[in-house]
Amino acid sequence: MSLVQIIQHNENIYRILDKPPPEPPKTPRYESQLEKELKARKIPQLRRTFGYAETPLKTPDKFLKKGQGIGQPVKESDHKCYVTGNLPPVPKRPPPGKKPEKPKVNFRVVNIKKAIKTKPKPVEPRLVDTRDGHIKKIKGSGEVPEYCLRPDFGQMPAYLVKRNRRIQKAIDKFKYAEEHKESLCKLISEQERQKLLEDLKHNWQLMQKAFLQLPMLTDTIPKILKKTKMEQELKQLEKDIQLVESNPYIYIYE
Repeated sequence: MSLVQIIQHNENIYRILDKPPPEPPKTPRYESQLEKELKARKIPQLRRTFGYAETPLKTPDKFLKKGQGIGQPVKESDHKCYVTGNLPPVPKRPPPGKKPEKPKVNFRVVNIKKAIKTKPKPVEPRLVDTRDGHIKKIKGSGEVPEYCLRPDFGQMPAYLVKRNRRIQKAIDKFKYAEEHKESLCKLISEQERQKLLEDLKHNWQLMQKAFLQLPMLTDTIPKILKKTKMEQELKQLEKDIQLVESNPYIYIYE
């Protein structure tokens, strides 16, 4: 009989056959064949720095000129004008002539005439109300009548005139509408009156026929109510027929 020596005590015989299958090999990563050529052709960008260690100076021929300071710089143009012999000659200056003589004006006479024709400034009436010589204007002081001398004194104000005119216009419009208003009462013709009378008699005949067809025995409340209602309608029709027959002229109020 042989002995089996157990070295690892954490083994489980139930899990020996449950090992996961081996992982399949990974497919190689795709690499473009032109990637190396593109990297070789690519121009390397200049690395950015904090600037020059020392600011480069301009040459002496690039000094600051007029119009090139702070503000919008002057646009330089490369256009050059080449002089040829086909240009027209420069026009000659006209000979100097005599200047037109200015009319001589005697300003003294002009000023004297203006002074004679000028109207003097009207003197504003004033009054002195104290012994010390205090002067104030008469206009607006209340010493002389002013309000009663106004051109519109005693006349109706303009806003009241407009208001009265507007009210009178509304009254005239209302009167015109009342005078030309159509009458609400309309006289029916003889043909319409005869037609109305015939219709009333026809309705009375139909109602009378329905009333005669009622049962003789009225032992229930619905029968009593129906008979009473039909009697009232018959009486009303008889009154209407008598009214139309006794009045040859009938007006309808619309």
